[in-house]
This record gives sequence, C-alpha cells and structure tokens, in this order.
Amino acid sequence: MPGASRDRVTIDLRGIGDAVRAAAACRSMGVAQLVRRVLVMSLDLRATAAVSPMKRGSDGQTPDRVPTREIAKLTLRLSQAHADALMLNAGALGLSYGDYVGRLVAGSRLPQPIAERRADRAALLASNDRIATLSTDLMALVTLLRLAKVEQARPYRDRLETADAEIRRHLDRASALIDRL
Repeated sequence: MPGASRDRVTIDLRGIGDAVRAAAACRSMGVAQLVRRVLVMSLDLRATAAVSPMKRGSDGQTPDRVPTREIAKLTLRLSQAHADALMLNAGALGLSYGDYVGRLVAGSRLPQPIAERRADRAALLASNDRIATLSTDLMALVTLLRLAKVEQARPYRDRLETADAEIRRHLDRASALIDRL
C-alpha cells in the first residue's frame, strides 16, 4: 500500500508457526527479522530499488539485501524491572526511550536530569541578576566619584570589595553549566 505511514503486516502462519520460530532461533534472530529477510529476498530488487534504498557494502554489493532507514523501529523484551528503570531514567533525563537507549548503545554522554538542569538554570539566572545589580552599583559609584561626592560613594565601597569573588562565582557557575551542555 503506497504512502502508508506504517509498514506493518499481520500474517496467519496457518500451522507453520513452530517451524518459523525454530528457523528464526537457528539463525539467532527474531521471527519478525526472519520474515523481513525472506520478504526482501523474494522481492524483484530491480523493481523496488527506486522505492527502497538498500544497504550496500564497501564493494557496492547488497550483502544482506536489507532496506536501510534513517530511523529503525526496535522492539525489546525486558524484565519489568529493567523496563521500569528505562522509562524512569529516560523520563528523568527528558529523553525519549529511543534516544536514551541510542545514547547508551553509542556510549554517548547522558544529559543531566531535568530537575538538575532546571536548578542550574535558576541558579544562573539568579547569578545574572546579582551581576546586573553589581553593574548598577558600579555605575552609581562611578557617577558619585565623578561628582566628587566621596561620602555618598562610601556605601558602595564594601560592595566593591566582594565584587571580584562574586564575578568569579558567576563565571564558574556559567562555565560549569555550559560544559554540561
């Protein structure tokens, strides 16, 4: 059925189910994988080449004659505990199950949990506010010093003595957040 959004077929094996399962087991593959391979092998590949790109080896041949796709659907059988852990871990990181498993398979770095990312973002925003306040205070001090109003500038002096440490904390927080991204 051309243009179908899902490529799914249900087949009544009419009594050959045990033989199909045994054949799949002998080849160390699942029944669906075996059936797909048999279907691909039975296709007239010249007629379907324009419709479905084929996986090609380095020699240009199609070793398994298996159509390739950018995204593949995979069904996993896991214990309930592992399935629960997968769902909880993926959810905590803000990833789909596929993205989570894909990152684990690829050995990619996992993102920080959503709650930690939100806390980091809130801390960085608060730090930005403190830096903005410091900037305002510095401008007020500069203005008072230009006008030679030393007495009115004294309250800003204590603030300036801690400015260096405050700026360093802000930059450390921002750098750590950027590094985790």
